[in-house]
Amino acid sequence: MLRRTMFTAGIIMIVIMIACLGAFSGCRDQVVKTESEEAAEVLEENLEEASGDAEEEIEEAGQETSEAPIVITDGLGNEITMEKPAEKVIVFAPSSLEIINAIGGMDRVIGVDNWSVENNELLAEGFEGFGDYEGFNMEKIIEVDPDLLIVLSGNPPEDIERVKGYGISIYTAEVESLESVYVEIINIGKMLGLEDAAVQVSDELKSGVEEYYLKVKDLEDEEKPGVFYMVYNEPLWSAGIDTFIDDLIVFAGGINIVSADGIEGYAEYSVEKLIENNPDIIIAGDGGMYDAATPDFILEDERFATVNAVINSDVYIVTENYVVRPNQDSINGLAMMATAIHPEIFGDFEMIR
Repeated sequence: MLRRTMFTAGIIMIVIMIACLGAFSGCRDQVVKTESEEAAEVLEENLEEASGDAEEEIEEAGQETSEAPIVITDGLGNEITMEKPAEKVIVFAPSSLEIINAIGGMDRVIGVDNWSVENNELLAEGFEGFGDYEGFNMEKIIEVDPDLLIVLSGNPPEDIERVKGYGISIYTAEVESLESVYVEIINIGKMLGLEDAAVQVSDELKSGVEEYYLKVKDLEDEEKPGVFYMVYNEPLWSAGIDTFIDDLIVFAGGINIVSADGIEGYAEYSVEKLIENNPDIIIAGDGGMYDAATPDFILEDERFATVNAVINSDVYIVTENYVVRPNQDSINGLAMMATAIHPEIFGDFEMIR
């Protein structure tokens, strides 16, 4: 670029000298004019070339800016940095696989977890399993050389470190609230280079949630029924503070009796406590207990005979995946919770399959 600038400056000097000579010598007017025109043409060509090079450099700089690293934080607070969007992804979290499908990224998926394959998960059809929470199949993972693994929490720490050692990014999907689902969807979109589609899906979910919550947010506590979500029946397990299920109950206008007891996470809950707190409504998923395909499973359990929910037959079975898999389909879980808890506001309960 410096050499071209010096050359251009030289041409300009030659043009000036030729013009000056013409002023002093009338007999050489024609020659000077011809040489001057030729020099001007050369000057114009070089200026155009220099301008083209400058535009090309500006365009390249713009491309470099648009290819800035992707930096996000996963559900465990780990910062993930990726030089470019992932083209090959292994997904160990069914909820995340459903997000990827919703934003149009299934062509990036090259494998899933063993559980999804063994249980004939619809989106896992045609994919191989690369491990589960008990351990990764490192040999297979290394062979396919993925850019990214999306996993759930609880995997063996040594496997996580080994994967990172091969330069493979790992994102842990850990969601405890509806608010964090919005972020989760966008994070996955960024990692796959599908942020625009992810923002649209996230915004639609947020709008749907707000539509339900606006109808119950101003209710007084005495207008909110006590709710017990039965994760498992024997021993009795439920969901307390900092769980996605608790958030669904709150946004549907209920009071989670387990959270009211100060219990965090998923925990065992005694029958005595259940009878003491006497919930108005009992809700269970259709997958966790397997036997709870109908409300009768709970209604006929003698342990709960004195509980208001059983006395008044306010027992509901919901499609469990919509309640335990935090993603855009959680709006269906909220819809079922809302109709079970406040049928006077949202209409009669209907199981969404």
